[in-house]
Amino acid sequence: MVCLVIFSLTTALSLSASGGANGSHSTGLENMAQTLRGDVRLIIMGDSFSTPMFARVPLATLRTWPLSNVKAISGGAPQDGHGVRAVKWCSPVSALQWSDPGKYSAMRSSNKPEYFSLPVRGIREIYTNSTFTSGPSGQLFMFRFDDSEMASGVSGQFAVPGDNLRFRFLYWANRDPINTMVRNVSLRDYYSPVLVADLLDGARPYWHLGENPNNGARTAIPLQINAISTDISANLDIANTLQVGIFESTPLVGTNKYFNPAGGVYYHADESGARIPGLYYSYLADDGWSYYGYGSDTAPTNESDRRFSEDQFVHWLDVTTLDRQQPVVFMWYLAPEWLHYDEAKLAIESMLDQTDREAQRVGISNWQHMLVTPHMFDWGGLGNTPTAHAWMQGQRDAMEDVATERQNVSHASIYDASDGVLFDGTQDGNDWLLQNGFDAFQYGTNVVDLSNGPLGGNFLDAMGLHPLEEHSAAFFSAILGDIIREAGCPADLKADGIIDISDLLLFINGWGQPGDSDLNEDGITDISDLLILINGWGECWPVQAPFNTPAFRGP
Repeated sequence: MVCLVIFSLTTALSLSASGGANGSHSTGLENMAQTLRGDVRLIIMGDSFSTPMFARVPLATLRTWPLSNVKAISGGAPQDGHGVRAVKWCSPVSALQWSDPGKYSAMRSSNKPEYFSLPVRGIREIYTNSTFTSGPSGQLFMFRFDDSEMASGVSGQFAVPGDNLRFRFLYWANRDPINTMVRNVSLRDYYSPVLVADLLDGARPYWHLGENPNNGARTAIPLQINAISTDISANLDIANTLQVGIFESTPLVGTNKYFNPAGGVYYHADESGARIPGLYYSYLADDGWSYYGYGSDTAPTNESDRRFSEDQFVHWLDVTTLDRQQPVVFMWYLAPEWLHYDEAKLAIESMLDQTDREAQRVGISNWQHMLVTPHMFDWGGLGNTPTAHAWMQGQRDAMEDVATERQNVSHASIYDASDGVLFDGTQDGNDWLLQNGFDAFQYGTNVVDLSNGPLGGNFLDAMGLHPLEEHSAAFFSAILGDIIREAGCPADLKADGIIDISDLLLFINGWGQPGDSDLNEDGITDISDLLILINGWGECWPVQAPFNTPAFRGP
């Protein structure tokens, strides 16, 4: 592999036109379509590209991918956002996340603050001195997941009335929990009391410490993410927002204690309380993050230090795991950085190595990584220049090579699948959208003209970096979904999401020739390709417009 620094700028753009260094949009994704539509935990690992908003590509997958089996969702405790959030009812409240003035500083009212920077976006903090006030009836927070956005997507609502939902409450324990942490809080299904949780001695045991979370409770571990030992019901739904209340169990004002809610997990359960198999969406991501924070194994030293230790990671991974036998896909979705090929490859390998170690410590039985090269962006003002594309391609190549070298790593390139186009409202982007049918982009009940409509082909924010809004993110997310479909459903020649007699007839028509029927791409359609078609028979990955149209697939 040639290092980025000696790329010829005159040849940089030619790489994107061929669809990547190896002429493909992906590597190692042959089984990903089947995996994601089965029983799997998807953990998004990222930066501001992956924060839990439907105007970001990862969360937009819940609206654009055909995932009718979404059965669990977890998140941190932010005030705002579109995933799991914790609306505050008490005051004052601080937040441990990148956008907060104090960033990753905890115990802010003490003489010696602590720092906890695991990107859960984010941990909240209250300090119950004489100025503290709770909400009505002692309310502190209301966890909620607003399901209305998913309702209009391909997968539909996460929950409907009558579903049996459970909620696992997560919190951070400070350095001296016996003396300085709130001991008990009341957990309520909406406003109906369910459990008085003992945050000190009622914590969930940890798999990675050789304990069995299904038996009893333990003392909370200081400076780590803990969970209560008992998951509670979350069925008293109002307007489908899945609300779980956190209340005082006794008045807290003037007790000079800390309380740090850190998130929660919503999941569908059967009558026995066991999780129902399906896709479990979760994330580690926060604004301002970067590659080096994910592979450093270093605790933060100040409030702006974006690193975390393996211990911080493994405690979170442990208590958010619903079933160690459930396969896990770590999807890495970060903005490419100012790193040359060798630097980027080393950083990616470090990220994967650290994650592998912690998955093994928890005892997860099966996991893999999916690296994603995102859309083309402005690169700090370089715009659509050969230099900008050379930077993009260098990191694309690093991901591609890691996926080629490692058995449990795959790679998908949105950049290549969209031909390296910078969708900033200029004519090149609009031409690409029209040529590929995106004047009628459909996902769920949404039908959007991305070229001639209000967006006018401009999908990037004022920084030329993130998706501008929800339809922009849905576009890039759908491109990624089609890469997965293309790799996992090569026999879906009719592109309707089902491999059946229609595809067989098209296959027979191509017998003995190269072309679309040559499923293993060895230059001829023969018995080897027929076996691939038979093995994939049945439903694969449903296709929405325009991916099922000649405009997108070509003549």
